[in-house]
Amino acid sequence: MNHLIVSGLNYHSSPLAIRERFTIPPSCLKHALHALARMPHIKEAAVLSTCNRTEVYAVVSDVQAGLHEIDSFFLSTQTVADHEVLKPNFRLLREDVVLHLFRVASGLDSMVLGEGQIMSQVKEAYSEALSAQTAGPIVDQLFKLALNCGKRVRSETSMGRRAVSVSSAAVELAREILGPLGNRTICVIGAGKMGKVCVKHLLNDAGKGPVVVLNRSPEAIGTLLENNLANKHRLKTGFTLDDTTAIVSSADLVIVSTSAPNHIVTPENIALSDSKKELCIIDISVPRNVDPACGDIPGVRLFHADDLSSIVNRNLSEREALVSEAESIIFESLDGFHNWQRSLLVAPTITELREKIESIRLAHMQKSLQSESLDSADQDHQDQKNIEEISRAIVNQILHHPTIQLKATKDYQVLRQQAEALRMLFNLDPSRNNKSQSFQASPQAAASRSGLQSMPESIPAGSLPLGSIPTGCPMHAMAQKGSAEMEMGALESTAGLTAELTADRFMQMDKETRDSLKDFSQALKESLMQLS
Repeated sequence: MNHLIVSGLNYHSSPLAIRERFTIPPSCLKHALHALARMPHIKEAAVLSTCNRTEVYAVVSDVQAGLHEIDSFFLSTQTVADHEVLKPNFRLLREDVVLHLFRVASGLDSMVLGEGQIMSQVKEAYSEALSAQTAGPIVDQLFKLALNCGKRVRSETSMGRRAVSVSSAAVELAREILGPLGNRTICVIGAGKMGKVCVKHLLNDAGKGPVVVLNRSPEAIGTLLENNLANKHRLKTGFTLDDTTAIVSSADLVIVSTSAPNHIVTPENIALSDSKKELCIIDISVPRNVDPACGDIPGVRLFHADDLSSIVNRNLSEREALVSEAESIIFESLDGFHNWQRSLLVAPTITELREKIESIRLAHMQKSLQSESLDSADQDHQDQKNIEEISRAIVNQILHHPTIQLKATKDYQVLRQQAEALRMLFNLDPSRNNKSQSFQASPQAAASRSGLQSMPESIPAGSLPLGSIPTGCPMHAMAQKGSAEMEMGALESTAGLTAELTADRFMQMDKETRDSLKDFSQALKESLMQLS
């Protein structure tokens, strides 16, 4: 039986200093998904990595083994020396996973309530899983419903009218610290999605203070200039990252938002003059792009993503009202997922039951017609039609109650028992039930799943060539030390599960089972020796 799980960490359970070490940049998501798909117990997978969270959503054949393999995955992607103590500390199972992702997509689980950017991040995670062919039928349906739930929350409640984001919260924090920003000298480093939102909010304030934008590539600056922005005369471009020291040192406010894996602003970039003794820096990048040592410079006030809590905790009564509105939609969507799961469990049984009884009806109809044709050469066509209608009505009446009963049952265990009882009583094909148990219900799902089945069970050493993985990608470290080591970790976790069998429990098993376990243990040891 398959189980839905999520494992990772987020801002509820881990500070930024830990979260940034687990961040998987967009350029590396496909490599990460392929690595997860090759784990023995992981059947489907998607990875959501944002400034607030890095979470692996997976369908596993065994919960404990699957969680061990995700731990192994996270350890294999880290390059830091103390990675042994950095493990996922956030885990949910089954319907709690569904509820959690619905809340995430709706902006209810964001640090800034109603954050707008999370929808595009969930959509990107879903798109990458589809592209990597790791989204089977369960993950596919889960993310579809989550995105639909997020859209409904934003269109049917006042959540969407708030237009809140991490970027807008950063600008609001700056206003709390510095007051009106219209005549301040401001520098924005990064012209990606978050940087552009920052610039838009900053330019809403009329004034003469320049807003200087620095970015690694000039193309993003060109895209920014094409937008219809208020007070565009304040916007200053044409600079490069080589100008960082001069511009940062003369600014009143610096907002940093890039996807760089290292520090862009360091103490060497800050040289405050005697006439200018105060500088506010807000770093909303994950991982952080401003060296924490900058906060030790006299006159410099450094804030990062976790410091936005002052914005988060404001107007608690308003937050509670917004959450109450949204949660009714979330639980409606949760019911939709449950209905989908139940339909997958019972639909094959109902379909096959109808097919079997229909075949019995047709066989008896055929016998009856053949018998009547011997007595009368002129068979009345109207009589045939009447018999056809009556027999169909009888079949529908017989099947009506069990069909309604199956569809109305909420408890999965009871539902499974009822479906199994019907299959046994009517001698239905057990192989079709096995397909329903694995949740393969559509041609699209089967095609997606076939992509997973074509992947090798193990990871051959060097199967992730260094040349194909971007430098700085966490997956780069995994390729360097050999993906065979990662597979070995998965095998060791499986061996650990076997080792949990006590001597007493082992002796209680029948001889055939004990011999099978011994053979498996020996084969496992040989595999580990070959990998090492």
